[in-house]
Amino acid sequence: MNQPMAIDELVSVAQAEAMGELDAPMMAIVLSSEQSYDLPINSLETDADKARWGLILRAAREHVEADAVAVLYPAWTTIRSKKPVKAEAGSEDTQSVAGSDDEQPVRGEDPAEPIDTLFVQLHTRGRIYWRGFEQIRDPKHQRIIGFRRIKALSTEYGRDEAPSVTSWLNTLFEPLPDEGEETEVDMELADLLDEPEVSAALYPRQLRALH
Repeated sequence: MNQPMAIDELVSVAQAEAMGELDAPMMAIVLSSEQSYDLPINSLETDADKARWGLILRAAREHVEADAVAVLYPAWTTIRSKKPVKAEAGSEDTQSVAGSDDEQPVRGEDPAEPIDTLFVQLHTRGRIYWRGFEQIRDPKHQRIIGFRRIKALSTEYGRDEAPSVTSWLNTLFEPLPDEGEETEVDMELADLLDEPEVSAALYPRQLRALH
């Protein structure tokens, strides 16, 4: 899989999923060597939600022997430039993701005003690719009609350099326990894969191969 190409194609998928909607869907795409699989995510609001979905995505990745997992989600951010800016309360997913080099604000508005943002992350064994886009809405109906790239949120990290907001996926590429080793984690992962919402959602993305 060409990773820079993959993140660009993932951006296209994320924007297509969000276009015309009131809210961009929150989802993961597990990218195996032969297929891609969708997992709609119902919530990442609490630490418990993140811990649960971290386990689900780790199990799903291992189940299909995937080398990459993408996470697509909407959030609010006040980051407009490459200088780190404190995010608004309730938008912890946007903290500590800025890099270096100055950049002009996205819009000619109050820099403290949060931006309605679509985030796309691609997690591989060695690196994390990150893209952020302001969601442009129809003033009358508030549906998403376009996107404006936020360059300060377009970056990449080594897995050992990743910001703390991605820590819930730190174990994504750790191997599961060997078959027959019925540890608590092993049994919990097995139970998660058998949950109806997970087993029903883990289906091939037939028309959107991202490899």
